[in-house]
Amino acid sequence: MFVGREEEVASLRATIDSKAPKVALIYGRRRIGKTALIRKAIGKEPALFIEGLENRPTQAQIASFLDQASHQLRRRLPAVTTWHDALLALDKALAGRRMILVLDEFQWLANYRQELVATLKMVWENHLSQKPGRTLILCGSIASFMTTKVLKSSAFYGRTDLVIHLQGFRLAETARMLPRRGVQEVLDAQCFTGGVPKYLELLSAEPSISLGMEKHAFRPDGYFVEEYDRIFTSHFGGNADFQRLIRALAAAPYGLNRRDLAASAGVDEGGMLTQRLYDLEAAGFISSQRPFDKGAETRLLRYHLSDPWISFYHAFMRTRLRRIREGGRKDLFTAIRQTGAFRSWMGRAFELVCMRHSDLIARRIGFEAVDYDVGPWFRAPRGGVEGVQIDLAYDRSDGVITLCEMKRQIAPVGRALISEVERKSNILRQVFPRRTIQPVLVLDGPVSRDLEMDGYFFRILQAAELMK
Repeated sequence: MFVGREEEVASLRATIDSKAPKVALIYGRRRIGKTALIRKAIGKEPALFIEGLENRPTQAQIASFLDQASHQLRRRLPAVTTWHDALLALDKALAGRRMILVLDEFQWLANYRQELVATLKMVWENHLSQKPGRTLILCGSIASFMTTKVLKSSAFYGRTDLVIHLQGFRLAETARMLPRRGVQEVLDAQCFTGGVPKYLELLSAEPSISLGMEKHAFRPDGYFVEEYDRIFTSHFGGNADFQRLIRALAAAPYGLNRRDLAASAGVDEGGMLTQRLYDLEAAGFISSQRPFDKGAETRLLRYHLSDPWISFYHAFMRTRLRRIREGGRKDLFTAIRQTGAFRSWMGRAFELVCMRHSDLIARRIGFEAVDYDVGPWFRAPRGGVEGVQIDLAYDRSDGVITLCEMKRQIAPVGRALISEVERKSNILRQVFPRRTIQPVLVLDGPVSRDLEMDGYFFRILQAAELMK
């Protein structure tokens, strides 16, 4: 079942339909649906799909490339030993035919080096693209390679006609992926999986999302039990620094600055840390945030774990792996759901969902046409002003700061919340005395009658509204 991705499909389809030769680059983490997107956009057009082999040397990649092309074209390509000769052999075998050439898991084909990138560019421009109706699609799951070694390389810089960074489904698409599921289950699935289509597909086949997580994450043969190692190894190999950084951020739900992160992870704060953080952020595993009133170079930049599934794994699976693999308790996830730790994690997971839908929240509240900067705002106590952590606020050009409080709970939210939000609002008024502070409540759950009647919040926005 193919769901969503309407804009991406349309953009790729327009690229394919162009009479001029085009190059498209598509990247995103594994299981995110890149190949499905490409096949949907291609439809019944003639296409050649070549997929790289994980952790195989160059000669094995070339041999596999020739074998795959020979099988699909039903014509044996000659055995050659260089990428230049292999690509020329492909051009000859195509014999002037219209063709979409898809190189999937391109980082594996290239062995993470630029030799194939440079050779492909030369052969594409001088040979493969000379026939009308040809499109080259480069697809990869290692974002740092696809962006730095391909997109920004001297070979393809400025020569890429379409770039798609494919990410997990948003709530509306997740709801479409899970038809006939209620708001709570859709939101649970989004919090657990981050909208990764493959994961949602697994859960959709189960009687409930909770039972699906029990089966796939807490049983010895569950799909998710080995998934972390599969993903992490394919992205970063055996480099232990990446593991240490992820674990440090998993233990700090609201993030760490660079210095504290390095210290907590036991990683040197030198130049390689910058590259490690870039690689993790490019992969979509972590995100960097700055207070909305600070520039990109601020020292107040914080990093936090932003991949929901990896966060779930570290919170509830990693320390239980031995027990899971030994096939212990059959209702382990059911028991975990009853704990305070789980409720706390779900609260933070809901906040991250809201942060990802910040543009939709602005639209629902009614100021999407106003220029704004959006993000967190935090500061330590100083100068007689209390410290504060605000996870989502909009600094608007019309003189308003919209402060979002985000809650997910079963019990009705009562008036006690007002004092908590007003404390944050007062600190913002002290720091930004010329601004109007507009409090908004975004929640999944009921509100008490007295809170609703109070009128303190400019808007009470239910999570269900973000699914439309």
